[in-house]
Amino acid sequence: MKTKATFNPVTRTAMPTANLTVDFTNPTGDAIRALHGMNSGPCNTSFVYDARAQFVEAGIPVVRLHDIEYPYGSGEYVDIPCLFKNVDADENDPTNYNFALTDEYIRQSLSVGAKIIYRLGVSIEHSPIKLYTYPPKDYGKWARICEHIIRHYNEGWADGHHWNIEYWEIWNESDAESTKTWAGTQQQFIDFYTVVASHLKKCFPAQKIGGCGFTSSHPQNVAHFLTNIAKNRVPLDFFSFHTYSATPDRPVELWQHFRSLLRENGYADAEILLDEWNYMGSWDTINQPLYYPAMKDHRGAAYYAAMLCAMQRDTDIAIATYFEAAPSKEFCGIFNVKEMRVSIRNGATMEPTKGFYAFKCFDSLYRMGSEVAVQGEAAGLQAIAATGACGSGVLIANQEIEPVSLTLALSGVKTDLVVRLTDPLRTNEIIHSVLAEKSNTVTLILPAQSFVYVGTDLPDPVPAYDKHCFYGVSSAAPAEQINDIFE
Repeated sequence: MKTKATFNPVTRTAMPTANLTVDFTNPTGDAIRALHGMNSGPCNTSFVYDARAQFVEAGIPVVRLHDIEYPYGSGEYVDIPCLFKNVDADENDPTNYNFALTDEYIRQSLSVGAKIIYRLGVSIEHSPIKLYTYPPKDYGKWARICEHIIRHYNEGWADGHHWNIEYWEIWNESDAESTKTWAGTQQQFIDFYTVVASHLKKCFPAQKIGGCGFTSSHPQNVAHFLTNIAKNRVPLDFFSFHTYSATPDRPVELWQHFRSLLRENGYADAEILLDEWNYMGSWDTINQPLYYPAMKDHRGAAYYAAMLCAMQRDTDIAIATYFEAAPSKEFCGIFNVKEMRVSIRNGATMEPTKGFYAFKCFDSLYRMGSEVAVQGEAAGLQAIAATGACGSGVLIANQEIEPVSLTLALSGVKTDLVVRLTDPLRTNEIIHSVLAEKSNTVTLILPAQSFVYVGTDLPDPVPAYDKHCFYGVSSAAPAEQINDIFE
């Protein structure tokens, strides 16, 4: 519990204190989960924005394919109307499919070691005239089109691949009661999901079929959906939802609500995925604009770290994917464009924001593998710890508007430690180093709206790709080969 203690030399007021204890010799038995995934892959805007090095650096484990290249080039990527453009064509004929650019987009995502969540459906439509968000006219044919897409990526159909994409998410935000995402009734969506999920699970019993990227804004629609599909035991291997907030409280409450609903309806074993989340405390016209710049500074960074801690510690969310990694979109809080180039050999380079390092620090714990309990957490702080063969570490976030005098009592430390701080003035900066034999107690002032990593300073992962390779062609390739592909 946080108590008033000593004097803050800056404000001349009493400073809150926190005393945390971590015993690295006593892991909880829980694994650190893949919660630092992304919506969108590392190469965006026609492959010009290249964040592959940063994806590797932060160990991004999962990429969700939704709103890909939106609004740039969205007519060619991922969505069913992009891959199968003539709805009246024969779905069994491979020549009726348009896989090329989606193939390459997924290839670049796989090249950085990320797994894929493939959203089967359409991107959001903000325009006043909706083109693709209406219910498909033939649910069975739509399901068979999806079947062929899965066969292309996992079984080599239509000159395809054997990429073993496991998660196939049906539609996105159908519960929103907005024609931007589902321009049909809730009952139409239940009927649609029933047909599609049943067909795909029959075709691919080993793959995970689920959905549906619910907005959480209409929980009664989610409850109605689950009650109805449960009547016929329609497959639901995973349940996915979205939420945007200013603190982790609301996402944790939603997880609790949805986990209870799943149990009540016979889907207790379904995984829960939070596959859209970001720092947004209000959608009203006055406050919403204030959050976009905050996503890229210390405020967003503290929130990202707090969310990662809360999801790991307080939920069983299996996978989470932050929205958004594509720098052309206003929701991208982890990158700025450092150097703009439009070139075959060298695309634009990305500059990480403060928030990027929340994901990188979490990845250090993910690589360690085993969660360790943090005892004595103070109100207003979020913290998690991990240990493993490569080292031990603690991530602590302070979203409050005042600093905290923090004391960490550590035991079982086997490596030297670094203290990396991200706050309004510093970005992932080492402010202190601690020898293993002197690491029993670490003290520091944790500034307002900041986060700190105290742990083994792991080396960055080694890229497994040719950093000069774009569109499947190395920069060392003959010029005529590159020109053939980019004409």
